Amino acid sequence: MKTKWLHKAIPLTLSAGMVLGVPAMMPQFVPEAFVAQAFASQTQSAAQAKEASWDFRDGMDGWKYGGKWDYKGEPVIEASKEHGGTVKLGVNYAENKDSGWSEVKLEYGQTPLDVTGANTVSYDLYYQPSAMTGGQFKTKVYAKDTEDAEVINAAPDIDLSQAKKAGKGWNVVHVAVQVPDVKAPLSYFMISIVGSNTDYTGDLYLGHLRVNHTAVADGYVDVKTSVRPQARLEAKALPLPAVAPLVDKDATERTAQTYAMLRALAATDNVAYGHQNEMHRKVSQLSGHSDTYDMVRDDAGIVGVDGLALTGAELELTDAERAAGETYSEKLARLVLPAVKEGAVLTMSCHMPNFAEVAKKPKVDGRYDYTGYSPNHTEGDVVRRILPGGDLREVYTGYLDLVADFLGRMQAADVPVIFRPFHENNGSWFWWGAAHCTPSEFKNLYRSTVEYLRDEKGLHNLLYAYSPNGPIADADDYAARYPGDAFIDITGVDMYHRDPQKDDSWMAGFDKTLAAVDDFAAQHDKLAAVTEAGILVGNTGGALAKTGNQRPDWFREVLKTVAPHKMAYFMTWSNFNEGNFDEPYLVTPKRGHEMVNHFMEFYNEPQSIFAKQMPEVSNIAVKTVPAASTYGYLTTPNTAARILSPTTIRARVAGNYEKAEFLLKRKDGTVIAALPTAAEADGMVTGSITEEALQAAGQTVGTVELALDGKKADSVMVLFNMPEPAKDPALVDDFESYYGDGGLLKAAYSTNCGAGCTVEPLLTATHAGGETGLDFHYTIGKGGYAGIVKSLGGADWSAYDAVQFWLKPDGRGQKLICQLNSNGEDFEVDLTKLAKTTRPQLVTLPFAQFKGKNGGTFDRSAVQHFAIYCNTIGDETVDSHFYFDDIRAVQQEK
Repeated sequence: MKTKWLHKAIPLTLSAGMVLGVPAMMPQFVPEAFVAQAFASQTQSAAQAKEASWDFRDGMDGWKYGGKWDYKGEPVIEASKEHGGTVKLGVNYAENKDSGWSEVKLEYGQTPLDVTGANTVSYDLYYQPSAMTGGQFKTKVYAKDTEDAEVINAAPDIDLSQAKKAGKGWNVVHVAVQVPDVKAPLSYFMISIVGSNTDYTGDLYLGHLRVNHTAVADGYVDVKTSVRPQARLEAKALPLPAVAPLVDKDATERTAQTYAMLRALAATDNVAYGHQNEMHRKVSQLSGHSDTYDMVRDDAGIVGVDGLALTGAELELTDAERAAGETYSEKLARLVLPAVKEGAVLTMSCHMPNFAEVAKKPKVDGRYDYTGYSPNHTEGDVVRRILPGGDLREVYTGYLDLVADFLGRMQAADVPVIFRPFHENNGSWFWWGAAHCTPSEFKNLYRSTVEYLRDEKGLHNLLYAYSPNGPIADADDYAARYPGDAFIDITGVDMYHRDPQKDDSWMAGFDKTLAAVDDFAAQHDKLAAVTEAGILVGNTGGALAKTGNQRPDWFREVLKTVAPHKMAYFMTWSNFNEGNFDEPYLVTPKRGHEMVNHFMEFYNEPQSIFAKQMPEVSNIAVKTVPAASTYGYLTTPNTAARILSPTTIRARVAGNYEKAEFLLKRKDGTVIAALPTAAEADGMVTGSITEEALQAAGQTVGTVELALDGKKADSVMVLFNMPEPAKDPALVDDFESYYGDGGLLKAAYSTNCGAGCTVEPLLTATHAGGETGLDFHYTIGKGGYAGIVKSLGGADWSAYDAVQFWLKPDGRGQKLICQLNSNGEDFEVDLTKLAKTTRPQLVTLPFAQFKGKNGGTFDRSAVQHFAIYCNTIGDETVDSHFYFDDIRAVQQEK
C-alpha cells in the first residue's frame, strides 16, 4: 500500500489528517458505542457556544502535566514567559525515535469545564527546526463528560509546512483541531504533543490556547439509494476447476475449495469486493460492526487484516480484555470470524517492522518488541540480514511466530487465509523494496518465509499472494522479482488513483496493468486479483477526500474495469477515521459521505460480490496438486555478485529429480561450464566455480543457473572477472562501472511510475566525462509521473553541503524533481525551470534547498537514496529524454 506518491504505507497505516476518530497508532481504546453525537450536524451557533482561552501570562492557568505514553524519561512541564506567555515542554523524542506515537500530555485540572457548543481546539506551537532531522508531530485532543463518557478523541498530524518564522531560530505553527460539538460540561480535558518517528530534542512552547465554536459545513449528503438484497452465488453454476495447483501440497480441504471458488469467480465477470480492516476499524459510530455493513447490511467479500493488529498498532485491548488475559491475536480472531461465517475470505498483509531497529530495543518479558511502525525505515540492510544464516534471522522468525499464532487460530477454525507479505516490493518505500535488496535476496526472503510457515510452523491453510505495485508494463516487468511458481498461488497488483480528475486516463492505465497481470497469470497457471486499489487525494497521503471527490462513481468504474479480466477480487484499504478512509461511510442512518449513494449503487450491481453473495465452498470437489512438484533456488551467489576467484555455489532443492547441476553461462546464453553438485543436509546442494571455469568465462556479464534434470530451476545474473571500482562515499553514479551493460544499470535502479507512465534508465554516449552517462527516458501522461531511485544505503555526506550533477534538459517543461531521502523522509528540489531549457549545464543543489515532505531536516549523515522524478505539466503525453552524468555530493567553495 502505500510516498504514494512513494509512501502510501505511512499515511494509510498512520493517521494522516484531522480526524474525529482514532488513529491507527493511538494506544487508547475507543468503545464501539462512542457517542453518535460526535457526528451530529453542527447546528450550535457561535453566539450560543461557550468558550475558554488561556494566555499563560500568569502561570499554568490550571494546566498540568498529564502523563505520557511510549515516552522514555520524564518531560519538563512548566509555565514560561517566552513568546508572550506559554507552557514549556522540555522533551527528548530522540529516545523514542522508533515510535510512531510517543506522547506527552497536558491535562486541565479545573473541571468541570463548560465549553458547551464549542467544536474547535486551537493553539500555537513554537519549535526549533534545527532540533529535529526527521519525523513529525501530531496532536491529540481528548475529553470526557461528567458521565465519564468519551466525547472528544481527535488526533491529527501537525502540518509543519504551514509554520512561520518566529525569530531567533524558532518557528510557530497554528494548530486547529475540529472536534464534535461539545454537548455538556467536561470532567476531563487533555491535549498532547505526539512525536512520530522524530528525534526532536529541546523545548516546545504551547501558547494562545483556545476552545471555541467555528462554523463548519458537515459535507454529508442524504441517503437516496435503496439497497437491494443480493442472492448468494451458486458454486455449481461457476466454472469450477477440478484441480487446485497450490504452493502447499498438504493444504487443507477448505483452503483448496476456497482457491477453486476464487479461480471460478475470476473466470466470470463477477468480482468480489474487499476492504482492509473491515471488522475492527470504521469511521461511523453507528451500531454496525463495519462501515460496509452500516451502508448495505453486508460485509466485504474479502476481509483484510494486517500484522500491525498483532502488535497493538491497529487494534486495542480494553482494560477488561487485558484483565481477562485476552491477546491481540485472540481478539483479532474473534472479530473476523463472523464475517468468515457469512462467506467472506480472509487476507492478511504485514507491514513488518524494521528488524534492525527491533534488535536494538530492549526485550519485553524475554521477547523482542515488535511494537511501533517502522516498515518505512529503509536503512539497515534488513533483507540480507534476516535471510537464513543472517544475524537478524532470529528476530525475524520471532515476528513470524507472532503472525503464525494468529494464522494457527484460523487453521484451528478451518479458515483459509490469503497471506500477502512484502507487498509493493518493486517500489522503494518499504525496507523490502527494490532499492534496498537485490532481486535474488527478495525472492529468497519470500521463499524462506513460505518454507518457515508451511514446513516449520505446520500452517496448511494459507494461499500465498505476490503483489508488486502498479503500473505494470507487461508480463516480463511483472516477473522481475517473482519468487517462482512453487511459492505463489495468487498473482496480485496494488495500484492507486492519485488525485482523480473527471477526464483523466487512470482507468485506461489500470486496464493495461490488469492485462499484463492477466497475461502473467495465464502463463503461470495462477489466480489473479487486484490486491489493493484506491484513491489518494492531496500531498498528505490521505485517501478519499471528505468532500469534492471528482470521480464519485469510482467504485463502479473500477468494477467495470476489473470485470472483463480474470480477476477474482479488488480490495480497498482501511477506514481508520474521518481524516483517513478509503470507503464511504454513514454518520446517521440517513446521512453519509458524499459518495455513499454511489457505493450503494455499486453494491446493487450484480457483478459486485459481498460476503453474503460469496459461493458456499464446502461442497466443492477439487483435487490438490503441488504448484511445482520439483523446485530449486540459488542461495549463493547474489544478483550482480562479482565472481573474481573460485567460489562455492549453494542452492536449495525439493521434490523428485535425478540430476542437479550448475551451469555458468555468458550473456548470450552460451554455456561456459557445467558444474556437478554435492548434496548436503536440509535439501541443500553445493558446487564450485573453479579457476579453470573463471578463465574460460573471461570478463563478462553472465548467469549462474541451477538446472534440475536439464530444466532451469533458477538463475542469477553475475559479473565474471569484473572488479568493483574503488568506493567513493560521495559518488551517486558516474555510469562508468557498468561495463557498457544496460542490464547492470537497470539492476542498480528501481523505478516508480504512475498509471500509463514508464521510465527506463539507459546508458548513453551523451555525457559530461568518461565514456557514458544516463539517459532518463520517460513517458508521462496527464496527471502522471515517473522516477528512478538508487539506494545509497545510509551514505555519510557529513563532509558535504550539496549534491551536484551534469544535466542536459529536454526543453519540454515538465516538472523535474531531484529527491534525497534520510530517516525515512523524502527531501526535494523542483528543477522545472531548468526542464524548460536545453542547454547542458552543471547543476549544484545545496542541501539547504531540499524541502522535506514532512517538514523535517535533512540528515546528511545517513542518506538512504537519490531519485529523479518527472511529473506531467499539462494534458499531453510526453515521451522524451533527460541526460545526466557525474552525480555526487560536493562541498561548495567557500
